[in-house]
Amino acid sequence: MASGGRSTRGRLHWEPVRIWNRAASRTGWLAAAAAWLEDRRPSTFRDALRARFPMYFGILLLCWLPWIVLTWPGAMRDDTLAQYLQAAGLHRYYTQHPLFDTLIFGLFWKLGAALGSPLIGQGIYTLVQAAALAAGCALLLCAIRRYGAPLWLVNTGLIYLATSYVVVGAVPTMGKDSLHTVFFLPLAVLAVETCLTRGRVLRRTPVAVAFTLLAFAAIASKRTALLIVLCAGVGILCVCSKRRDRIRAAVCLAAAILLAQGVFAPIATAVTRANVSPGREVWGLVTQPVAQVAHDKPDAITPAQRKALNAVMDLDEAAAGINLRRTDETFRTLREPHVDADGNVTRPGPTAAQKLAALGAWARIGVEHPLEYAKAYAGPIRGWWDPGVTFAYPTDSDYLMEPGYLRQWSTFLPAEAVPQRPGATVDEARLEAVTRDLEPLMGTSDKPQWQRDVLHAVRSWVRTDTAGMPGTAAAPHERPAGNPLSAMALYVTWIPLATGIALIVQAVRHRNGRKLAAFGLLFFTVLSLYASPEALFWYPIPVFLSLPLFTALPFVRKGA
Repeated sequence: MASGGRSTRGRLHWEPVRIWNRAASRTGWLAAAAAWLEDRRPSTFRDALRARFPMYFGILLLCWLPWIVLTWPGAMRDDTLAQYLQAAGLHRYYTQHPLFDTLIFGLFWKLGAALGSPLIGQGIYTLVQAAALAAGCALLLCAIRRYGAPLWLVNTGLIYLATSYVVVGAVPTMGKDSLHTVFFLPLAVLAVETCLTRGRVLRRTPVAVAFTLLAFAAIASKRTALLIVLCAGVGILCVCSKRRDRIRAAVCLAAAILLAQGVFAPIATAVTRANVSPGREVWGLVTQPVAQVAHDKPDAITPAQRKALNAVMDLDEAAAGINLRRTDETFRTLREPHVDADGNVTRPGPTAAQKLAALGAWARIGVEHPLEYAKAYAGPIRGWWDPGVTFAYPTDSDYLMEPGYLRQWSTFLPAEAVPQRPGATVDEARLEAVTRDLEPLMGTSDKPQWQRDVLHAVRSWVRTDTAGMPGTAAAPHERPAGNPLSAMALYVTWIPLATGIALIVQAVRHRNGRKLAAFGLLFFTVLSLYASPEALFWYPIPVFLSLPLFTALPFVRKGA
C-alpha cells in the first residue's frame, strides 16, 4: 500500500506538469500560427538584404535550374530572330525592336560565335539572365520583408517566384520582354520605396543614381516603357512630401529620359546606321474598328469617310484581311512615305491634316456603330481578361525554323545580296540563303527522348489542348483551354484589380495615397498591355515576376 501510495502521489505530482507541457505545446503552436499571420515590424533594407538576400537568391536559382537544364540553351521569341538577322549583318539595323536589346543580344551571339557557335552565346545569355532575374526577385522579396508584411505573404511570394510556370518558364527565354524585366524588377523596388518614403530615399546619392540608370535601361529596352515611366513618375512626384525631394525625383526621371531618348537612341541609330521605324502600333486603335465596320457593314461608311480613311490606310485591304485577335493586319495597311536607297522620298506619307481628317472619320463612325467598335476592341484584349485563355512558353527555338517562318525571314534578305541559282526564282533563292544563314541556330529541339517526354508532359499539364502535339517544336499560340494557373488574365487583370481596389479603399480611409502611387508602375504597365496589338504572352513577363511586390502593398505597415 505504501508503495502504491507513493506511486499515486507521484502520478498526482507529475500530472500538472504534463498538463502544463500540453498547454505550453498548444500555446507554442498558437504563437507560431500568430507569428505566421500577424504583421511584422518594418526593418531597414540593409538588414533585410543581409539577412535574406543570399538565401532567396540561392533558393530561386536552385528551383529554376531543372527547367534551365531541360530547355537548354533556351528559347528565342520571334522578334529575337529578327534581331539576330540584324546583329549577324544579314539585314540592316532598324528601330522597330529596341537597338539597346539588339546590341546586347548581339554581344552574346558574337561571343558564342567566337567560341564555336552562336548557340553557346545564347546559353551564356540564359545563365546571365537567370542570375539577374534571381537577384531582382530576391531584392523584391527583401523589400516585402522590409515593409513588415506577414510571414505567410513573404513565403507565398517566394514559392510563387520559385515554382510558378508563368515565372519559371520565362527565365530561359531570350527576348526583349525578359531582358526588360531584368531592369524592371529593381526599378519597381526603388519606385515603391520612393513612394513609401515620400521621396526621402532619393536623398542618398547612390540610390538616386541607381534609380536613374535603371529607369534609363527600362526605357531603352522597351518602347512602351517611356510612357509607363512618365505616368508612374507623376504619381511619385505627387507623393513627395518636400519640395527638394520632389525636385530630386523629377531630376532623376528627366535624366533617365534624356539619356534614353536624347543620348543613347540617336547615338545608337547613327553608329548602326539603323532605319528609323515609325510607331504604327497605336494606329491599330483606329484601323481595327473601321476595318471591322467596313468588313461587316461596308455600306455604312460614307464616300467622304472612306476618302478620309483611305488617305492614311488601305481600307479595303484592311477589311479583307482583318484578324479579330490582333491589329497587325490592319495597321500594316497604313500608308507610309517611301524612301529609295539614296534616301530620297519617292512617295510622301499622309499629311497632318489628312491624319486629323481620318481621326474625325473614325470618331463619327464609332458614334454611329458602337457595337462593331466594341467587337473590334474586345478581340485583341481577350487574353488579358478571359481566364479561359491559356498559353505555353516555347522550350526551344526550332519553331522559328519552320517553313512559314523561314519564308518570313527570307524577305529580310535584299534580292541583290542573294546568290542566284540557275532555274530558281528570287523567292526560292532567298529561302535557300536564309536557311543556310540560320543553320547555326537550328537543332535546339534535338534533345534526348527523356527530356522531350518531360517537356511534353509539362506542356500538356499547362495546356490540355496539346494532346498529340510535338512538345518542343510547336509554335506557341494561346487557345481557350488548359490549366487556369497559366491564364494570363489571372496575373494581368484579376489579381492586380483586387489589389488596386484594396489600395483605393485604404487610400480613402486613411487619406494617404503613398501605396496607391507605388502601385502606379504596375497599373500603367497593365494599361499598356490593354493598348497592345494583341494579347501575346511575352508582353506581361514583367508583370508576372513583379506581382508579389505590388500585391504586398495592402499589407505594408504604417511607418514602413
